[in-house]
Amino acid sequence: MRDSISRGEAPIASHLLFTQPGVLDDTNPVERAKGIDAGLAWYRVAERCVVYTDRGISPGMTMGMSRAKHFNVLIEFRTLADVENAA
Repeated sequence: MRDSISRGEAPIASHLLFTQPGVLDDTNPVERAKGIDAGLAWYRVAERCVVYTDRGISPGMTMGMSRAKHFNVLIEFRTLADVENAA
């Protein structure tokens, strides 16, 4: 998120937001599904889907890229290693 913010972007990291204490219980399958749906809903208004690949691509990231394609949202791949080397 730091890299995205430093670029003047307003990132949404739903996997961080919705799993905070008191929001949704990620261990409860019903609540987890609600969180995933809420996170994917952002692609209706997103300008781009940025995928940081340093730690690989998770099933959730793949799901996000699929939703981005469905809404014709640009998918951009980045690595934090490139950011650190540019600094």
